[in-house]
Amino acid sequence: MRKLSFPLAALSAVSALAHDMYIMPGTFRPDSGAKVTVGFHVGDAFPESEVAGRIARLREPKLIWKNGGAAFTNLRIDGKRDAGDAVVAGSGHVIAAVSTTPSLITLAPAKFTSYLKHEGLTPTIAWRAEHGESAKPGKERYSKFAKAILLSGVGNGFATAPIGYLIEIVPEADPYALKAGDSLPIQVLFRGKPAADLQIESAWAGPTGAKKTVVGRTGADGRFRFPVPAAGRFRIHTIQMERCAEPAVADWESFWASLTFEVR
Repeated sequence: MRKLSFPLAALSAVSALAHDMYIMPGTFRPDSGAKVTVGFHVGDAFPESEVAGRIARLREPKLIWKNGGAAFTNLRIDGKRDAGDAVVAGSGHVIAAVSTTPSLITLAPAKFTSYLKHEGLTPTIAWRAEHGESAKPGKERYSKFAKAILLSGVGNGFATAPIGYLIEIVPEADPYALKAGDSLPIQVLFRGKPAADLQIESAWAGPTGAKKTVVGRTGADGRFRFPVPAAGRFRIHTIQMERCAEPAVADWESFWASLTFEVR
């Protein structure tokens, strides 16, 4: 896959427009039977959160394991993040998951175009140009879908199971079997089908710092080999956008997906 990059100025210009949502657990390796606290982070300063107070938008925050699961409770604001607690009653791979209720935003033409470029949404840019809408504001409805892969004990393959979100990033191997220099095969699914030509962004945080970069695009089968250059915590991020099915509500609808995990 071709590696992409953006000038720092361009990234800064749209950083306020492209706040990702992702899940950060207190530990990625909880013991079975233990309480795990997760943060529902919003922002671009991975792994830190920049925005809190969005609990009302969270939809069914939960832990899922093979043959079971539990809802996150005690939802609260904790500094610059929202947080919740759940008990890991299963073992093996555990998936923390949350989605959001749809929200609306309208951006001025230049800001909307910058945001589309930043997220690699080239089909939307092309459609607006072809239909004479490049100079129009972008009215968008968006929803976000976040997952984190945890490990309690020994892996059992559950990390590779889709959970049925509208959009989701599905690992096709065990993230906890990785070491620095490996790659993680993933597939992005949108409405249960492979999502082709979506930009994949990587965020990494380790003992020597943090880094965010665009690493490539999914193939026709929705697949991508995500590079793991070092140990640390990782976030994978992508967005699908299409014309909104309710034109009276918005022109465009976007679906954001994130996946977090840890490599030791």
